Amino acid sequence: MGCAASFNALAHEKINSNEVIAITSPTIQQQELMKYKQSTPNMSSGDRCEPNFKLYILVIIILICLVTINVLISCHHNEKDVAQQLSKQLTNLNFTCYTLTDATPSSIVARANLVRWSDVFISLISRSYQRTFFCMETISYAKYNFKPIVAILAESNFQPYGALGVISAGAVHTMLLHDNDISEDLLAQLSNTISNQKINENNKNVTDPAKMEANNDKVNMIHGETQCTILVCTVDDGVTIAQLVYEDFISNNLNVGFENLSKPNAACSVRRCNVLVPILTARFEQTPICRGALEEARRLQKPIVPVIAIKDWRSDDWLGLTIAGCEVFRIFDNDSAYEAFLDSSRMTDLRVDVEIRCRPVPSRAEREKAEIKTLKEKIEECKSKLQTWPPAHKLRTLSILTDRQAVRVTLVEPSTKPDFTYIHQTVSRLDIKAPASMLDEYGFSKRREVDCMISYQWDNHKFVRQIYEDMTMREIRVWFDIWGSMQGNANETMATGVECAKVLLVFLSKAYIESPYCRMEFRYAVKRGKAFVVLRTEPNIQLDQWMLDAIQGFPEYEVYSYNALETLINGVSTIDVIMHAVRHVGHAQPRYLVDDCSAELFWLRCLFDDALDAISVESGQSRFKTCTRCGQQFEEHTNGGCKSHPAHFMDGTILESRWVCCQQQGKRAPGCNPCDHTDVARVFTQDPSVGTWTWVPT
Repeated sequence: MGCAASFNALAHEKINSNEVIAITSPTIQQQELMKYKQSTPNMSSGDRCEPNFKLYILVIIILICLVTINVLISCHHNEKDVAQQLSKQLTNLNFTCYTLTDATPSSIVARANLVRWSDVFISLISRSYQRTFFCMETISYAKYNFKPIVAILAESNFQPYGALGVISAGAVHTMLLHDNDISEDLLAQLSNTISNQKINENNKNVTDPAKMEANNDKVNMIHGETQCTILVCTVDDGVTIAQLVYEDFISNNLNVGFENLSKPNAACSVRRCNVLVPILTARFEQTPICRGALEEARRLQKPIVPVIAIKDWRSDDWLGLTIAGCEVFRIFDNDSAYEAFLDSSRMTDLRVDVEIRCRPVPSRAEREKAEIKTLKEKIEECKSKLQTWPPAHKLRTLSILTDRQAVRVTLVEPSTKPDFTYIHQTVSRLDIKAPASMLDEYGFSKRREVDCMISYQWDNHKFVRQIYEDMTMREIRVWFDIWGSMQGNANETMATGVECAKVLLVFLSKAYIESPYCRMEFRYAVKRGKAFVVLRTEPNIQLDQWMLDAIQGFPEYEVYSYNALETLINGVSTIDVIMHAVRHVGHAQPRYLVDDCSAELFWLRCLFDDALDAISVESGQSRFKTCTRCGQQFEEHTNGGCKSHPAHFMDGTILESRWVCCQQQGKRAPGCNPCDHTDVARVFTQDPSVGTWTWVPT
């Protein structure tokens, strides 16, 4: 993913390798004591004035008590009792605590104020938290404001994913809550972690939460009657940009409405649209009806696609909560709207994003209802095959406090006797065939597995795009943010890219290392146990030890310019050597499923899995088969997971040892075309008339 340049030094410290700061850093008391000892280096303990020393310690303790650390505990209402118990115990330790759930406080102003008020943000993470919009909005806003986040995992068999996964992977400390029991050890770790955070001055707009909750800041909004698919709304200082967006949408035959909310007795038709496009300015944030419109959109969970119309402006109030994590479009005038960027523009990207958000999407509840129905039928079928019920239950406690480990492989560099001429072909969006619609067995969309995700810093985007084109021509399925992969929540789409990719192709540069967002992306890939292929685009790049450990044993290449990719290694161009590495490293990685389901569905999946194990034991037959194409284990009732070559293998003097479809060498090279696993025995057969080879069943 393209990460913007760093603009906040504090973020560099917070988005790190998930270090346990509470253990590695001295407490405030310890720091003060160290300063005192350093100030008297020549005095032995017997020489010091004992009363003065005790007085000094007493003063320090008093000062510590006077330093107020504000702690906000965010949770789903299911975990409210645990949160309140934790809040009470932290209050006893002289921290000032508030609890924020998905339901209370309801005011968007109060919720945003609480996050800005906090010095440390504690998140009680659970499946319910992951799946609740108002919880995710809150933790995204905490990240947006660079708050130190402490992640407390409330379920031992659940690992957060998506935006929550990537944010919690960068937490200053992560701990597991066993059976809702706030142990002394957990409380001690938590207290130490909170005490060691660098406390910054809160925003100028922060209000005492007690006074904020007492205020009645509800907006009596007049609901408009404009029926439209897309609603563009703004205030006076955003009218020019709003009109620009409105006219572009109209010219492209979109059903769009336009409302200026600055007018007296203005009405907003947010209830009657499918997607809301607010044109954001400082005055927009100060206008009550605008707040009412966005609160209504949030309540109805309407997609919000924000456009910022003022250069160098950042929300410092409630508006930041509604756009935290969103892909924000910045359009300041006609030139910035239509300035050519590759084969697109900001306005085109905005329109594409809005069109995608207009499409009807089956709800998660609908999908789960269908899967639950099917699973129950399969479980009943399993019951009839087993002598005892229920089957033995496997313990599924995940190692959620430790990182998964990717598989390292020893690569054999490709080689060829006749040098192969390297040809680059520029591609545009029109050249790229949209991937086939991928539906699960219930008819709903599913996460699409890709071979590779490109991770880079934005300064390198032109160079990266050229390599992306080469990968596309070699039938490598790539997640690349420039090509429309960043709709909606930026954290969510970036995290999904990491989760669905087998390999991260990392373009290392000094700017990449300095970008908090690139580091966050890299850190989440480590957490998920992803493999790496690294391209060093500059010399003398200094990495933190945790990053060095992550890439150790994976292929690395020095590619300081695009022309370097034409250099031949054993007669093979460097670009093909890199692509060979991407395929073979990716092929060696196990498949990790993302547990993106409700507690009920997770329980049914586990029960079905246990039943299949029991049937295998009673029947004496293996539950799994071995794929004759890729060698991996698979179940007969599962689909996908394998790859084949759609073309023949050339083994001559012109294209020596290459698959025609993707230029890989070796008859056993990993396939490039997604397909199902198979256990049919096959052999490699040569066509003597043309010298090509193909797999055929025996």
